[in-house]
Amino acid sequence: MCGIVGYVGDRLGVPIALKCLSALEYRGYDSAGVAYIDNGKIYTEKRVGKLVNLYNSLKNKIIPSSCAIGHTRWATHGEPNKNNAHPQTDCNGILAVVHNGIIENFDSIKQDLIAKGVKFNSDTDTEVFAQLLAYNLCAKLMHNTMHNTAHNTIKFSKKTIIKALNKTIQQCEGAYAVAIVVAGIDDCIFFAKNKSPLIIGKGEEESYLASDTPALLGFANKFYSIKDGELGYIEKNKIVVFNDNLENVKIKFQQITIKTEQVMLGEFKHFMHKEIEQGASSIIETIDRIKKLKVLQKIPPKIFEDKFNLHITACGTALHAGLIAKYIIENQLRVPVDLDYASEFRYKKPILDAHSVCLFISQSGETADTLSCVELAKQKGATTIAFTNVPASRMESIVDFVVPTGAGPEIAVASTKAYLAQLAALYAFIEYLAIILKKEIKFNCGMIKNLALKYSHQDYTKVLDDIVEEIKNEESIYFIGRGVDYLLALEGALKLKEISYIHCEALPAGELKHGSLALINNNSFVVAVLTQSNLIEKTLNNIHELNSRGAKVILISPFTNLENFVYKQIYIPNVNDLLTPFVAMKPLQTLAYKVSISKNLDPDKPRNLAKSVTVE
Repeated sequence: MCGIVGYVGDRLGVPIALKCLSALEYRGYDSAGVAYIDNGKIYTEKRVGKLVNLYNSLKNKIIPSSCAIGHTRWATHGEPNKNNAHPQTDCNGILAVVHNGIIENFDSIKQDLIAKGVKFNSDTDTEVFAQLLAYNLCAKLMHNTMHNTAHNTIKFSKKTIIKALNKTIQQCEGAYAVAIVVAGIDDCIFFAKNKSPLIIGKGEEESYLASDTPALLGFANKFYSIKDGELGYIEKNKIVVFNDNLENVKIKFQQITIKTEQVMLGEFKHFMHKEIEQGASSIIETIDRIKKLKVLQKIPPKIFEDKFNLHITACGTALHAGLIAKYIIENQLRVPVDLDYASEFRYKKPILDAHSVCLFISQSGETADTLSCVELAKQKGATTIAFTNVPASRMESIVDFVVPTGAGPEIAVASTKAYLAQLAALYAFIEYLAIILKKEIKFNCGMIKNLALKYSHQDYTKVLDDIVEEIKNEESIYFIGRGVDYLLALEGALKLKEISYIHCEALPAGELKHGSLALINNNSFVVAVLTQSNLIEKTLNNIHELNSRGAKVILISPFTNLENFVYKQIYIPNVNDLLTPFVAMKPLQTLAYKVSISKNLDPDKPRNLAKSVTVE
């Protein structure tokens, strides 16, 4: 969830840390902070709220430190206030820690440390980590008490710190990525990682740590994705990594090609608007990338022989892409598909074996729930295939096969172009599976690319203006559809609720009269998606049911002669029924975006949400 950065070099560290954090604010914006070392002493600066508050507090200060760590927070333990903001320090100022993840056994550790005299200042699990590490460093010197503040001037060797850090992570349960500065060591940042993302970046005469590669664009040109259980330290010209046995790890850097303009707003006011407009290019880039890298051909046809069974697991928007894949596979290939929320998958004791093929969908490749499902599938002997957008992610490193998407960096919390890229990758997989199974399907990737090229210019912003003004103050809005249209309605409702804070509910149109119709009254707004030619009459019957209760139906459909049956219609291109997701989603995404900005909300940073969900 949270974003962490670190810098060691010859330049001023705090401005660089702030710049890197600005590319990670999508990971959390409850508070932000930095820690730096000046003349051997640790200083911290923290502010509640968005990163701009921290930036404003520091913009007139010149801080002569070339070593800094930074953090932008999505609160898990403790409310968003200054005491709970990171960096967290121990009670004697020996060290400062920034942390992404959850220390699950933090309370028992905290109670043990309190009994030993440690004083706490926050409600966070991160402070527990900081205090435990300091205790492990100093316990012998302090005769099992932490009250002797004279020891904050002791200079520890790197070897001593690494041993204490290793002991600390052995005592902590859960997911974590930490970066640490220690008093008296002005040119070094220590780190450790388990089940939360953390990468090392290498520039010219400087080194970096970050939760994600976009933070380091323009700074680093080589990257190493730290593996679970690894720890070590970075200096400006030295990077040392150990495994959990404290054996040196030989690291191999890789180049990750992301252009700086991909993470800049350019002519757009919000990243969400930019990313909606990039939807078509993300579809094309994904299909081209899959073809160029021949990634599907690396998946052996033999795994789809005999008694293979297919599973799809994901969360949120990625799950909605998976629902469409399930529909298309069953409709076209007549192969049954089990689909589950990743957060529920493990607890139902899924039936998996060596004949199982499991598809995992995650934009970041770091989604904690989904990663846990990958581990379970591998334990059961299943074949694991990841559909992910971020190179060098943890998911890429643990699955059997990777089908990459080509959306590029997606900054807005609400996913738009990555969803379309996921669909493109899934459709490409279905086309490959059809070849293996010797089945005929009614589409191919060339058709999808042509659609993206042909309709990339479609602009719904002006068409939606009147509708936005009418619905922006609604408390509840309903979305309906049948078949693929219901699956699109699910994603449309999710987008609108995420960034407008309007309660939105999506349901199959035929289910209205089985309960939800009781909620419809005069002037209720309902968004109906109707793209499937064989379902026009059925869905229209449900629209009549709504009309008779006084509802205002907004129809998203390519079909003409329906305007008289609805309050308003948004026309979309008329395409192959199976390919409608590639043209029907843009007006739904645009509607959500426009409602959000009409309410003076920030569509890129919706309250209580973060882009990469790295905790369960």
